[in-house]
Amino acid sequence: MNLPARTPVHASGRLAGMLLAVLALLVMTGCSSGIRLGYNQAETLVNWTLSDYVEFEPHQRDLFGQKFRALHDWHRREQLPEYARLLREARTRVENGLSREDIDWIIAHSRGRLEALVEQGAGDAADLMLSLTPEQVKELERAFVRANQKTARAWGVGRPVAEQQKKRADRLVAQVERFTGRLSREQAERVAEMANTLPLNTEQRFAERQRRQRELLAALQSGRSRAEMAAWFRQWAPNWERGRDPAAARSAKAAAEQRSQVFADIDRLLTPAQRRQAMDRLQAFSEDFIALSGTGASRQQRASN
Repeated sequence: MNLPARTPVHASGRLAGMLLAVLALLVMTGCSSGIRLGYNQAETLVNWTLSDYVEFEPHQRDLFGQKFRALHDWHRREQLPEYARLLREARTRVENGLSREDIDWIIAHSRGRLEALVEQGAGDAADLMLSLTPEQVKELERAFVRANQKTARAWGVGRPVAEQQKKRADRLVAQVERFTGRLSREQAERVAEMANTLPLNTEQRFAERQRRQRELLAALQSGRSRAEMAAWFRQWAPNWERGRDPAAARSAKAAAEQRSQVFADIDRLLTPAQRRQAMDRLQAFSEDFIALSGTGASRQQRASN
């Protein structure tokens, strides 16, 4: 089964979260060799992604490289073994059949890894954000407009309800298949039906994305000190709930609970072969993280499982 994420990390300002973004992207490709290659080339990948938003001056690029390499070393040493442990536990839960509580456990522990990363990188993120010039902040704002146009097309923002539902159902099917392999036509249709039971919150999600971007732009123009910017970033980066109005918060909480149940229901559709493939994928990713961390415990973990 897939690991559903409630706290996605975007290139749009979460500089300290970039490692997690790259790692999540590589995992979602389902390619083990891609994870190892991509993680070792993370600085290049992140630089390439950031260039779509802000063009760094030479001294900023040097600062970014220095900060990122230190964060990357810490992440490799301290966090990858934690990811491996999380995936081994997730594998066990998949083997036994996922409940809604299992899904919530996976989400909570994944969020904990994000919070640890943000905590470690908040000071570095503050240094980078404070280095941006007013012209670069305007450049970032223009980049948000371009990125939002692309996202709106992908999500079907402003399109008929049926089109939005189709796009969401297709994404969910693809998400599951990255771990289980090809679903049967009947399974895919059932997953789409389950997706359509969820509240259709495309417009709300898009508005939340824009709200977060406005908050970032305001912070960049706020004149905060380094300590103040780091403290703000620690609160802002992992907490999409922060800043929601009460009605939106209640709606998002209810939708999250329903999504957990849908993932648990999807798990019950899997054949033994699909469950085994999902378990094998999780095992392979766990071994990748161990190998990348340099602990050399991969073989022992395979034997113990």
